[in-house]
Amino acid sequence: MRLLLILALVWLLGTCQSSRPEVPQDFEWTTWTNVAAGYSLDVPDVYDADVEDGGNAVFFRWRGTVPTKIYWTDLESAKGHGLWVGEEPTGPTTLALQPAMRYDYTHCDGPFCSHMTSFVIERGDRWLALEFRSEGELNHVNQRILASLILLPADYGD
Repeated sequence: MRLLLILALVWLLGTCQSSRPEVPQDFEWTTWTNVAAGYSLDVPDVYDADVEDGGNAVFFRWRGTVPTKIYWTDLESAKGHGLWVGEEPTGPTTLALQPAMRYDYTHCDGPFCSHMTSFVIERGDRWLALEFRSEGELNHVNQRILASLILLPADYGD
């Protein structure tokens, strides 16, 4: 009986779907630049940038959620983090005026799962992925973040 209770609890936790983050209402826009990864984008000033992996991953946090992430990664690392690798693309799109692929998939961290919309471009032997925690179409804040992404010239910051 105890084993059945444990199995039921594990199953229940394994199927938890986290809720969609709310959209900030009162904020100003600020520009975030990552020279090493070669991009710039606008984000709400209420987002806190949490830089990880030596600047290769930036998690934009707000009110205990991570509505936006951006990765500068290779395929092996992306796969290890459970990103878009191995998923079927939703279709072709553009990112920073470059040909890109869109992926809509579910990402799970432990027992919690979130729907992700990811826009991915190849840059040499690496990939730039702008991800939004969303379900369906992007909200107006995410649309502006997506539209603001600029790829920096290779000699920027020299």
